[in-house]
Amino acid sequence: MKHWLVFMVLFFSQLLLAQSTNSDLIQLQNHPQKDTTRCFLLNKIIEAENNNSIWIKYNNELQKIAQENLKKEKNKTLKNTYLKYLSISFNNEGAFQLYNDQYEKAISLYRKSLQIANSIQYYYGSALALQNIGTAFDYAGKIDSTLVYMKKAYHYAVLSKNKTSLAYVLTDLGYIYNNLGNNHLAIKYNLQALPLFEKLNDLEGLERTNFALGRIFDNQNDWKTSTNYYLKCLTIDRKNNNKERLILILNSLATANIHLNQFNKALDFNNEAFQLSSQMNNEDLLATSYKNYGDIYFEKKEIDKAKSYYLKAEAIYKKIKSNLHLSKVQIKLASILFKQNQLKKAKAYGLNAYELAQKTNFPSDQKNAAEILSQIFFKENDFKNAYKYQSIASDISEKIYFDESKDIALKATYQYETEKKEAAIKALHQKNRIAELESKKKTTTLYLVILFFTGIATTSYVLFSRFKEKKKNEILQNQLAETEKLLAAEKKVTESELKALKSQMNPHFIFNALNSIQMQFMYGDKLTANEQLNNFTYLTRQILEVSGKKSISISDEVEILTKYLELEQLRFQKDFTYSITVSENIDEDYHKIPPMLIQPIVENSIKHGLLHQKGDKNVSVHFDIDQHETHLICTVTDNGIGRQKSAEIKAKNHSIHNSFSTQAIEQRLELLNEKLQLSDLVTYSDLVSSENEINGTKVVLKIPIV
Repeated sequence: MKHWLVFMVLFFSQLLLAQSTNSDLIQLQNHPQKDTTRCFLLNKIIEAENNNSIWIKYNNELQKIAQENLKKEKNKTLKNTYLKYLSISFNNEGAFQLYNDQYEKAISLYRKSLQIANSIQYYYGSALALQNIGTAFDYAGKIDSTLVYMKKAYHYAVLSKNKTSLAYVLTDLGYIYNNLGNNHLAIKYNLQALPLFEKLNDLEGLERTNFALGRIFDNQNDWKTSTNYYLKCLTIDRKNNNKERLILILNSLATANIHLNQFNKALDFNNEAFQLSSQMNNEDLLATSYKNYGDIYFEKKEIDKAKSYYLKAEAIYKKIKSNLHLSKVQIKLASILFKQNQLKKAKAYGLNAYELAQKTNFPSDQKNAAEILSQIFFKENDFKNAYKYQSIASDISEKIYFDESKDIALKATYQYETEKKEAAIKALHQKNRIAELESKKKTTTLYLVILFFTGIATTSYVLFSRFKEKKKNEILQNQLAETEKLLAAEKKVTESELKALKSQMNPHFIFNALNSIQMQFMYGDKLTANEQLNNFTYLTRQILEVSGKKSISISDEVEILTKYLELEQLRFQKDFTYSITVSENIDEDYHKIPPMLIQPIVENSIKHGLLHQKGDKNVSVHFDIDQHETHLICTVTDNGIGRQKSAEIKAKNHSIHNSFSTQAIEQRLELLNEKLQLSDLVTYSDLVSSENEINGTKVVLKIPIV
């Protein structure tokens, strides 16, 4: 009771202080360092991801990090850790190649993984690599090699003390011995794996073991029992959405129902398997579906239809070099050709099937091939060979192979289920005994529980109060820090806007504007002079009015620029023109920009570009919006002398003036959009003619929409 109390206090304390953790992907994004922690996160993501095209990218990064760090790492512990992840990455890459039917490449990568795992005594990795090599050989139809590597994998799985690894190796061994016709060992290994998977609550492992047991009863021609095991697998695979295993089970159910003469059910299962195999473009499973179609129509006496499907299956099995399944299909083709009286072709198929069955060491296939060969030779009046193959078929005793093995299988599974039931009964008896003892202590326990929860409530209240106060202080500190940052940013923006205001009404502009107006009075054009004086007054008032605002509409900006350019036009008489255009994508009254960003750029174009230009002078301003509608694009173009000549004139005049207005604009743009570099916000370029002469300047401003 004392230990229980301590545990519950700790549990509730942790419950109060616990915080939700981010997903593996978010952790990976927040940990860009290429170290062992990133390797760990990458491996977790790879294990959780089912899409091959996604997890292989993470695996490539895992492999690269491990290889790069191994070259420079001197710490032995860290070096071994990187070697472990390198071994894992080669294993993963091998699985990717195996998925794409590249068996030799897969085996080569698995061997690399095994070599690294052995060098650091990473037994789990060694067992996994050997198990995968065995699986690759199984896919390639080399069952003897598969057995050799699975036995080695079993040795390392025991050394690793990893129950999951051991359970999967055991069920794989059971699968192999089942293919070899050794039902005694097949049952032994599967029944050793089954309780391990149940304790681990490993649905995938339970599915594999039930499938293996179903295969064993298939070999005994007990199709009803095998169907029950396959239906258990079907439930698990639909739940896990494991399409590859689902196809395998559907094919097995189709086969079992064929032997039970349930042809409609067999077709339903096989149709679903065929559809999924076609979607996944899995040739091995597709060939099995073709074979099942052949078996269905063979049993339904639709021989020609059966033959066409068997030929399709045969072509694929030859392509993927699956001798085990190829021998089964060729036995069927030999039987069909025998019925069609094509004895020469039937004999060729029968002999080839028998030879393959000997290589795969699968007794039932040897027996079936020998039987059809005996019939073919007998029909050819070759009684010697007919007797020879009939004797071979008889030697493989059907009674011993099926009946005794079936008895072993039934006894073993019955014993396992009985032991499970006895264990459950024993556990229930113990539970009832404990309940009786607890009932006697009911009153005492009730008081203890009340006392315990009172203590828990008090402790929880104290801890929660401290936690709440701590969080409150943290929130206040964060708010204070954010407020300080906000005030600093606002101060910086205000200073930038003040600089911009100073730059707009610089003495140069005022002097030029008033001088132009004065000249109109001197020449007697009082009407024009008064009109322009009104423009100047209006422009001055507008600039002062908008300078205090954070944003103005495009239409207001265009109006200010127009008044300003009308004043500047007086200086150049008739050889100066201007244009201001707005894209149809912009709503002039809706879209807004910070005030007085464009006028200094236009003024620079006139002062440095057009003032020294001979002949016609033109400046144009165009407003547009980018495709994401997040920035306005303002382009100011002139046909002046260009930046280089302007700089040369400036140097000759010994001018040390810095463009204050330009600096202020750049600073304002940076403050408006801190995510972009200045080079992205303001760009300057010379306009070059076809004769490679500079004939103007273009300035592009990228203004965030406010």
